[in-house]
Amino acid sequence: MELNYDALTAMRTSFNLKFKHAIESAETIYRDLAMIEGDPKHTAMEIPFLEAFAGMREWLGARQIKNLSTKKIRVVEKPWEDTVSIPVRDVESDNWNIYGTLISAMGEAGEQLWDRLFTEALVNPPKWIDGKAFYCDNRKYGASVISNVTTNALTHANFGAFFTQMQSFATHAGEPMNSRPTHLIVGPALEDAAREILYSDTITTDGVETANPHKDKVKLVVNPRLIGANANYWFLGRFQGSLRPILVLKNKDAT
Repeated sequence: MELNYDALTAMRTSFNLKFKHAIESAETIYRDLAMIEGDPKHTAMEIPFLEAFAGMREWLGARQIKNLSTKKIRVVEKPWEDTVSIPVRDVESDNWNIYGTLISAMGEAGEQLWDRLFTEALVNPPKWIDGKAFYCDNRKYGASVISNVTTNALTHANFGAFFTQMQSFATHAGEPMNSRPTHLIVGPALEDAAREILYSDTITTDGVETANPHKDKVKLVVNPRLIGANANYWFLGRFQGSLRPILVLKNKDAT
């Protein structure tokens, strides 16, 4: 094949289609669980946060204006790349189609980058706006103390205890925070235990079989990236609604 504009354009078009199709068909978890923000015009974003959110109140007298400017979360874009070269001779001999599978794999990896970043933020998040670690057992919130961390293993009893605990979280005004968990995220090592908790019809305690009170309480997500040192980590959270535990700054798709 002669290395002219038309020939190289045909190759580029073919590769772009394979790459785009791989992105669209890639299996990910971040699309369903994360807040996704960002646009190509900005490299960073600041998110104002209501540290003392109390919700709606009856409107009596003057408005009570909440200050959005005191606490902000700043998320900064990072560049990512993955580059391969195709030998000129394979292009000249019209064998460039053999690289189509490789191009598709690169597209899939480009989309799964967001799952990687999602998991990194889930396992090792930065400090929260109050200067404390995101996961801690002594966060003051109004008159309440909130704990969102445990070293306990994933068991039927521990799942139930923390499911109930999360629903007891309240705002500064003492109103329910609406923090009922929606998802349980585990790695492959805990998949069987999680399925038994969420999908078994019955449980047996001291030889007595009863109905499983936790059946279908939340959705199960098996994250293949929770392996190695993170294999026994489990995350119970509210991963739906306008405010979610993880935000992904996605200014551009891979190309």
